[in-house]
Amino acid sequence: MLTRSTMQTYIPSNGGVCMKGSVVLRKNVRLPYWYVSWPHNGKVFKISKYLGESDLMFQTSQQTKRDQGYQKAIKLRAMIQADWERHQKGELVFRIERYIGERTTDIIPYLEQWLEARRPNLTPGSYKKYRTAVNKHLIPFFREHPVMLHEVRYDTLVKLLNWVSGSGKNKKNVVDTLRACLKFAWKSERILAVPPFPERHLYDIRQKPPVWLPSDRYKAVINSVPNEHKPFFMWLYLHLRRPGEAIALRKEDYDSIQDVFYISRGVSNGKVIDRTKTGEQHVIPCADDFKPYMKTMQLNPFSPYFFTTNESKRVPGNRYTEKIYRRIWKEACEKVGENIDVYRGTKTSRASQLLNEIGLSESEVQLVGDWARIESVKPYAKASVAKKRELINRKVIPITRQLRGRKKKDID
Repeated sequence: MLTRSTMQTYIPSNGGVCMKGSVVLRKNVRLPYWYVSWPHNGKVFKISKYLGESDLMFQTSQQTKRDQGYQKAIKLRAMIQADWERHQKGELVFRIERYIGERTTDIIPYLEQWLEARRPNLTPGSYKKYRTAVNKHLIPFFREHPVMLHEVRYDTLVKLLNWVSGSGKNKKNVVDTLRACLKFAWKSERILAVPPFPERHLYDIRQKPPVWLPSDRYKAVINSVPNEHKPFFMWLYLHLRRPGEAIALRKEDYDSIQDVFYISRGVSNGKVIDRTKTGEQHVIPCADDFKPYMKTMQLNPFSPYFFTTNESKRVPGNRYTEKIYRRIWKEACEKVGENIDVYRGTKTSRASQLLNEIGLSESEVQLVGDWARIESVKPYAKASVAKKRELINRKVIPITRQLRGRKKKDID
């Protein structure tokens, strides 16, 4: 009886493909079974189950031609050899993990490895966003739909997109997290290529006009803010900046000679970091309308921060926190019947006012807000409901009256 079938090893002189692998019968058990012995990276793997099956490749006949277990083992070895040949040719990355497990996926452990490798270079907020996407969506998805890292294709990504619950933006955040991981794997030569990703329209993300306050309504809100906190919100409003940048702003970041602010810090997941959200440093002239507020500010001599408050005694440097400024702004909005968050109430409102009320061009507002791309400014240019109402209700001057006006002007 044949108990071992070994493939003849052939090594061409021109450096061709080396065929390897053995089909072996394990006899010293109650039910003999076949396995494929495959040497890889200094270790010999004994693969005893055919792809996708839970049972061993049991011996069913003393004659190998009739032995179903043996035939499966031969077929399995041929598949492994085919993958190895393609690996040698550079057509794919050979992964023994595909054969040693039952419906296994190496994506889950690799997601963890990727996150830990990237963590030192991520902001706390970015790490938290990636971690949430991995734990809440990607790991559960690949447990339910196991594939190998190198097997992820366009259809896998579409399936993931439709599997993730929530808004289109949430779906895209999850898929983009996987994109970042696969790009990292490609650069690390774990996979040969990054697959194409689902088109944007599949996420059904609809651009909504920005919510903003016209000038009179913004003034009503800011007048309801306690005087000691007005400089904080007016700085955001007049300079079109993010709240995290105001929190992290230091006294040294204001150059009184040049009369400019150097913005190079921000807040991520509640922690002050030495970079802005975009990673760029911004040089912003101090707005003339902010000067009166700056004169009323009492800088804390014991704090390095530009904006401080007595309400944050337990915070280093008595700087503002997200919890504090959100509460102050919300209370002011409630007093005048508004419901808008700080970012939209300050930066978004100011940008929209400059475009829709003052009449600046998109390129001018881009320069004022220091946006890198003019596309970031375009949403603010969408007319407000008030402006649309004004245009709809505008009275049309009869043509005869227009002609009379022209003739009179010509006579004069």
